[in-house]
Amino acid sequence: MPVRSSSWAVWALSLLLLLLPACSDPEAGVAELQTDMGQRGRELGAYLLDSDGRTAVQEGLTVRLAFGAEADLDVYVTGPLLETVYFANQSSRSGGQILEDLRCDEEQIKVEEVRFDAPIPGRYRVGIDYPNACAEGNRESPYAVSVQHDGKRWEASGTVSLHRFEIVVLDVEIE
Repeated sequence: MPVRSSSWAVWALSLLLLLLPACSDPEAGVAELQTDMGQRGRELGAYLLDSDGRTAVQEGLTVRLAFGAEADLDVYVTGPLLETVYFANQSSRSGGQILEDLRCDEEQIKVEEVRFDAPIPGRYRVGIDYPNACAEGNRESPYAVSVQHDGKRWEASGTVSLHRFEIVVLDVEIE
């Protein structure tokens, strides 16, 4: 019996040594994933820039969040009166209104939008929540955010982790 045990251990160790070089470097895998996510965030930013450019210039303040079909992200916009517009509070006393809350049923780039037709002066903070993955195993999601007001445009892009709420991804002061 000890011979079998010993030969099993030698066989398992030999197999492990054969497979070990084929395993990828975990740090390299993480770096590659971050690079891919960063590229996807930039692509979403370019998509927003293009669609913002095709939209007629509107009065007011427009906040747009773009994300892919792999995730259900939610945009949160907190205005100067510290009231937040989001899927569960679709309009605010300061005039903010969410136009659409998109979920996993879309199979293309999704854009959620919050509008303030007559924004009051002050600070507007944009946050992002990632409550649900639309594809199994999807733990990170790239996003892009744009804010337009009075001919000015601010933007940000990045990634957010599943079940994570990024309180402020963009902070804009309106005079």
